[in-house]
Amino acid sequence: MTAAGGPRILIVEDEPTLAENLYGYLERQGLAPDAAYDGHGALALLRTAVFDAVVLDLGLPGLSGLDVLRAMRRDSGLWRPVLVLTARERIEDKLLAFELGAEDYLVKPFSLAEVEARLRVLVRRGQGGEPGAIVCGQLRYDPQAQAVTLAGRPLALPRKSVQLLAVLLRPAGDLATHARLTAALWPDGPPSDRALHDQVHLLRRRLRAAGGPDIVAEPGRGWRLMP
Repeated sequence: MTAAGGPRILIVEDEPTLAENLYGYLERQGLAPDAAYDGHGALALLRTAVFDAVVLDLGLPGLSGLDVLRAMRRDSGLWRPVLVLTARERIEDKLLAFELGAEDYLVKPFSLAEVEARLRVLVRRGQGGEPGAIVCGQLRYDPQAQAVTLAGRPLALPRKSVQLLAVLLRPAGDLATHARLTAALWPDGPPSDRALHDQVHLLRRRLRAAGGPDIVAEPGRGWRLMP
């Protein structure tokens, strides 16, 4: 099911009543929800439609919510800001979801109004004021086209650099951990211990040469993209 209207939200929830409640509430608030009831359906919709944010349950049949996150981070063209909505309240589950790239995490039971408020924050951060685009200063990344521009001019980058940049931009200024970046670039594990550092160095050099944002290291933790 789908609706027209404001920002497009994909609800991924296998419990029909809860999915319908979320769908109806968000639609009444001026959002444009769509729904998938398992992980494979969610990925199929992400490949064929543009969404501004995703509400994702972890306990999905077949392909779990965590598997969906892994697939989204593996293919930067599928990435959208993700609000995890789940009954799992263990800190280990939260940390894993964040490591895989989720931007927010809300434990059931929840307030529908709070879900809406958190989604609107994700939409504003993810779009940077332009549908589908993520911006940091004069740098703009289009996840659909996987294209990068700086001050309105195309910035040619290797595929791994684009994947790395996509993670650093979620949102810019937030820490992107070693684990999160490695999972996005090499789902099956990096080819060497230095591989991630080499990719960060390459992207930092390209951005600096073009007058773009800087990549700042937090030793032992990860990197931030700073305007």
